[in-house]
Parts: sequence; structure tokens; C-alpha cells
Amino acid sequence: MTSRWFPLRYARGNVLLGHDGDAAGLYRLGMSSYPFLPVSGKRRLAGGLQRFVQSVAADFSLWRVSRAYPADRYVEHTRDLLDERHQTREAWEEFLGGHRDRLAALRSHIPEVYLAVALPSEQSRRLGSGLVASVDRVRRRVEDLAGLASALPIPVRELQRIAGAEQRAYERLTGVLNARRATTRELQWLLRRACVRGVGEPSLDAHWQPDALVIATPDGRDAYEPLETDLWRCANAAITERDRALVVDGEDGRSYQALLALGSLAEQPLFPGAGSELLFAPLEAVSFPVDAVLHASWIGNRQALGQVRRRIADVEHAYAEQLAGAAHGPGLLAAEDRLLARELEANLQTGARPPMLYATLSLAVGAPTAQELERRVDGLREQYGDIALHRPVGLQYQLFLDHLPTPAGAHGR
Repeated sequence: MTSRWFPLRYARGNVLLGHDGDAAGLYRLGMSSYPFLPVSGKRRLAGGLQRFVQSVAADFSLWRVSRAYPADRYVEHTRDLLDERHQTREAWEEFLGGHRDRLAALRSHIPEVYLAVALPSEQSRRLGSGLVASVDRVRRRVEDLAGLASALPIPVRELQRIAGAEQRAYERLTGVLNARRATTRELQWLLRRACVRGVGEPSLDAHWQPDALVIATPDGRDAYEPLETDLWRCANAAITERDRALVVDGEDGRSYQALLALGSLAEQPLFPGAGSELLFAPLEAVSFPVDAVLHASWIGNRQALGQVRRRIADVEHAYAEQLAGAAHGPGLLAAEDRLLARELEANLQTGARPPMLYATLSLAVGAPTAQELERRVDGLREQYGDIALHRPVGLQYQLFLDHLPTPAGAHGR
């Protein structure tokens, strides 16, 4: 991995900045014992997620990652539960030590969820910024390929503006979800663990933090020149694609990894139920850790209505052609498409004026050997049932980058 392809340029606190001026706030979400919630509790949790989508009004990314259970601290956390009236402390700690050894042998893991919310850039506040931003990204990609790209320093006033945008996003987020700002140590862990996925826990630097040089721009204002190596060296490893899998040789060992993309979902999955709990039920059913990332592009209500109405026109045109040209009349699928398109339009026109999302979901599986990796991929596919898990050749490395906490992911890359 090289700095040219690593999409994260700088991080300040929980704010992530990319090479194209993208910025995102990184947060850790609180967890709940979902399997033990009543149906009403599950619906309440789903309602909170829906309110989040409507209130945040921005692209976002959601990472579900697995951390090894800290078995070495099990005795420390439980020794105070002793009732000294019925047992000696020595016997109690010996009993707990057996639990600790068993937990370590099982390689237990616990899930954590992180959320990146895109923050508005300076370009997005200007008229016609969408086209300008797209052209600018294409230009920068061409410069990268030609080796001519040069990163500009980040003005202090831009960092101050981003900090204000992050504060507003944080207030909206905590109004509907249990969340807190991610720490620098958690960011380091998220970056370093990618190279040892499915094998073990990474070694962390207790004093690590992203750094930058303070410089003066030609107009006399202060700006920051990020030291990008502070970030990309955390995930720097020799990565080779072999037989639709990645062989990742990092500082803490070798990991064999497969990146999978979910195919089409059921039209109307039942909730609660495994068919709609794609980030929970299949991942909890397997005995090995699996990482998942959801990248969502937020489309405002007005733009969503425009896209749906164009789709309605196409559907009505196809229906009219079948009605006029086929002796047996229009097909069942054509009639169903008309109904679904009208239902979506009606939903977007309700008083809540909900947005629309374009989302992609991918999974990352790691293992210490190639044979074990294939066994885990087969087991995961079995849990997803009739939902296809694609394993694209040539895109494994790109999907590997999508599982890193970056602002590009938050903008629906």
C-alpha cells in the first residue's frame, strides 16, 4: 500500500479528511442486547435508525467490526464477585482462571459499530458544486495516475469551519442514537487491524497521533501540511491478490482475506427477521469474526422524487408498449413495476418528506490459512441463503480500502 492510493490524508480528533477535500466525523455507536429485545424494542431501535437517516441529511458509512474478547482481563473484572462467606479467594481465582483459559482457546470476539457522517465541504455550499466537485475529483485522479498530483495545505479557517459542522452533526446524531466521538486510539486500532483481520489483534502505539506542520500560505495565513505517513503506515502492508483472495503480510503477521459484496435483496423482507437483519443475524450465526461495511449516499426528497418520476415514465412507457403490442396483454412484472413505482412515489410524498438512500454492503473475512478462509466463506454464504455474495476478481484491493475508516467511504465512494 502506498500513500497515493490511501484515501485518508489527515485526522484531527474524530474528524477525518481526505485528499479531495472530503471530511467526515467518526463516531462509535452504543450496543444493545438485540436478541433479547421484545419485538417492540426492536421496532423502536429500527425507528431510531430511520430518524437518524432523516435528521443527518448527509452521506454516511457504517462499519461493524470484531474485537478479540480481552480474556486476559477476565479474572481482573470478575474477582470482586466473590462471596467470601462461602469460598476462599485463592479457589475463586483458580476457578476464574479456568474460564479465562477457555475463553482464550475459543478465540471469542465481540462486535463494535462505528459510524462516519460526511461533513459539508466548502465546494458543496456553492451553486453548481456537484458538477464542480465531480470534475475536480476526475482531474485529481488523472493527476494521481500521471504522478503530477500535489496536495494543498489545509487552511486553519477550513478546519475551524469543519469543526463547527462536526459539532452540528454530533448534536443531531446524539439526539436520536446512543453515540460518542471516536478516540484517536480507536482510529489507530481500526486502521491497524485491517492487516491482521481474522488472525489476531494488532499491536498499538500508546503515543500515536496524526501530526501536521504549521506553515504560512502565500497570502500570509496559517495552514496545516499533514504528515500523511502517520496514517497510512498504520495500514501499510504487502498485499497480493491470489485466487480471488488477498494475502496481507503486515507487521503483526500474515492474513488471508476475502472481500464479498452483497447482491440483490428481497423486495419486502420481514422485520424483525433474518431476511432484514443482514448486519446482525448471519454474522452472529457463524463462529468466526466477519467485518461488514455499509456505504450510503443520501438523496434529498426533491431529488428523489425527480428520479422516481422519471422511473415512473419509463415503466408506464414499457407497460403501454406491452398493452398495445402483445395479444395476451402486459406481463405480470410490468404491472408489478407500475405498482411499486407508485408506492415509492406515495411514500416520498408523505408529510415526513423522507429521503432516499443508495447503499452498498460488503463483507470482509480473514483467516490464518487459505484453506480456512475458503471454509469460512462457504459458511458465510450458507447463512445468507438466497442472497448472493459476489467475490469480484480485480476489486479485492478496492474493497479492502472501503473497509478502512475514510471520508471517501462516507461520501458513497
